[in-house]
Amino acid sequence: MKYWLLTTTVTAIVAAGPAFAADLPTMKAPPPAPAPAVYDWSGFYIGGTAGGAWTDAGVGLNPVNGAIPNYPAGDLPALTALGSPSLKEANAIFGGKLGYNLQSSAWVFGLEGDLSSFRFNRSAATTGNPFAGDPSPSYFVAFNSQASTTWLATLRPRLGFAVDRALFYGTAGVAFGNVSFSNTETDHSPWGAGADGRAASSASQTKVGWTVGAGVDYALAANWVLSVEYLHVDLGSIKASEVETSGNGSSATLNFSTRVTSDLARVGVGYKF
Repeated sequence: MKYWLLTTTVTAIVAAGPAFAADLPTMKAPPPAPAPAVYDWSGFYIGGTAGGAWTDAGVGLNPVNGAIPNYPAGDLPALTALGSPSLKEANAIFGGKLGYNLQSSAWVFGLEGDLSSFRFNRSAATTGNPFAGDPSPSYFVAFNSQASTTWLATLRPRLGFAVDRALFYGTAGVAFGNVSFSNTETDHSPWGAGADGRAASSASQTKVGWTVGAGVDYALAANWVLSVEYLHVDLGSIKASEVETSGNGSSATLNFSTRVTSDLARVGVGYKF
């Protein structure tokens, strides 16, 4: 009897197993989490920049004697050195920028233009006796040179490599800036017949030069981008000439060429549309 009851129970459980299993809830694997969206750098942007500029206006003098020479020929190299100071100054720079980026895979191609207030202003007064053959303290040449700028603009293609929200780029292009130069000169030359000679010159031009640099953009949010950038700018040379005459009719033309270069380090904030 016990054997029959055990056999009947086992048979009933085995028969009911599939039906019981069918009634159990089906366990499904959770769907995979969506991949985070990769930042898209394509589009127009506008923003502002601020930073520092380390500028060098190197003055070069080339004196040329007139028909009646005002300076001994052997003293011209010393005179040239005296009248060729290097005018250096660090100053603030700030302005605005506008640009466009186009992204293809991880590569980002762009074009950016900017306009900044760039107020470099430096002068130097140099006085000495370049006349090696006449060491008398009554002989001298005095120069007072000044160079300045007021604004700077650049137009630059950019090529970058994007790592999601970070964009590393290099850039090079055209630089524009207003450059002014002035000089006054007074001398008492051994060949000047005892009279002081005087001369003055000035020039102001919008110069076209070049720039090259690199930077990093970082997307703080969908539309806001922080940037850090370095640029080297070369605005070329501005030229000015003055004719110095003395009491006996002797003369010399003083030709100045001043080359303006600057290294810029700046940060910026931009809004991407």
